[in-house]
Amino acid sequence: MKLLVISDIHGNKFGLNAVLEHARDAYDRVLCLGDVVGYGAHPNECCETVREITRQSGSMTLLGNHDAAALGKISIEWFNAMASAAVLWTRRELTEENRAWLDSLSPSHLCKDFQAVHASPRAPLEEYIVGRYVARDNFPRVQRAVCFFGHTHVAEVYACLDKSGQKFRLEQASLRDGGTFEIESGWKFLVNPGSCGQPRDGNPQARYAIYDSDENWIEVFCVDYDWQSAREAIFAAGLPPMLGDRLAHGK
Repeated sequence: MKLLVISDIHGNKFGLNAVLEHARDAYDRVLCLGDVVGYGAHPNECCETVREITRQSGSMTLLGNHDAAALGKISIEWFNAMASAAVLWTRRELTEENRAWLDSLSPSHLCKDFQAVHASPRAPLEEYIVGRYVARDNFPRVQRAVCFFGHTHVAEVYACLDKSGQKFRLEQASLRDGGTFEIESGWKFLVNPGSCGQPRDGNPQARYAIYDSDENWIEVFCVDYDWQSAREAIFAAGLPPMLGDRLAHGK
């Protein structure tokens, strides 16, 4: 089974569509790790696209914190001013059908081949896995060899060796420019595929991953997309200009 893993689309239909075109015919099922909306100017279009590609059996979408905030399910008290403005704008824009769909989602999922969370295994909706210490404290909650997470908009992998009789090891690798790695026996992996719609690791390309559960490998891909049009759409919608400007730099 080949799984397409996407995350943090944030209303950027240009990034999402570029990823789907690049990955065409390369996957069997889809996993979206959440934050379909927020920041970008096309929340309904992104919801409708993700709804369509996850209709097949075994595909799924998780609830992200911006999705939850757009529904009023969590407070935006701790959001910065730009994020708060985007949430309030998105609340007004979402159709009732897309609102109901987002409301049906959960921030975590466990299946036979992998675990998936929006943010982290111990706090699926809001904790940021940034750095080795946070990753280390989350590995006890990892219930499969692979756990996918999003939320940080940074493509990277943490690997933990925790076998009886062997010294504990924790390794970290950036996937800023893509890359492939094997799922080795005895290790557990926390994998962030990066963001489709608002990267924050210094690479402005849209990111996604393919997980081959039969051959036990994961590859992260980097895709050029029309960020200028995404930026202009943000300006035209009256959203904070910085949300568009940052797309040029991936920060």
